[in-house]
Amino acid sequence: MVRTSITLVFLFCFLACSDRNNTIEKPKSVPSEAEIREGLLERNRRLLAEEMELIRSFVDRRGWKMDTTTTGLYYSVLKPGNGNAARLLDRVSVRYTLGLLDGTTCYSSDSTGNLELIIGQSDEPSGLQEGLLRMKEGEEAMLIVPSYLAFGVSGDGVCIPPGSSIIYQLTLEKIREQ
Repeated sequence: MVRTSITLVFLFCFLACSDRNNTIEKPKSVPSEAEIREGLLERNRRLLAEEMELIRSFVDRRGWKMDTTTTGLYYSVLKPGNGNAARLLDRVSVRYTLGLLDGTTCYSSDSTGNLELIIGQSDEPSGLQEGLLRMKEGEEAMLIVPSYLAFGVSGDGVCIPPGSSIIYQLTLEKIREQ
């Protein structure tokens, strides 16, 4: 009797632990570093394409005529300037309004004063600096800056959310050469 009980317990354990019905899940393979890298690149390509389509659609819905640089910056001259053209390392004074595509105004020189910066040596977004290099003193322009030329995946931590495209309305008030 004891022997039969031990045999039954052993048989029960053996059958319960066996993989007869393929019910035990096999461990999944871990992706290689190259596969992870390619997956991230593909995701970034898709996000970039979506953001550029969002900007194109935004501009088209408003019927705006804007030029695009090779970096993806959209710009339009609203009022031509008659002064000197801005150059790298010039100190400039800019009257501005910065907003989001949803119409939210985030910052404005009306509340913070004119923006003062040295083109190429500033912490300001690279898209703003690129746009300023296309302007002359006295010129008014509008820039639409994709997130990767603006505040990137982190936003500014105050008003601009992560991954946001931004709009600048600018007047290049003054250029002082370095």
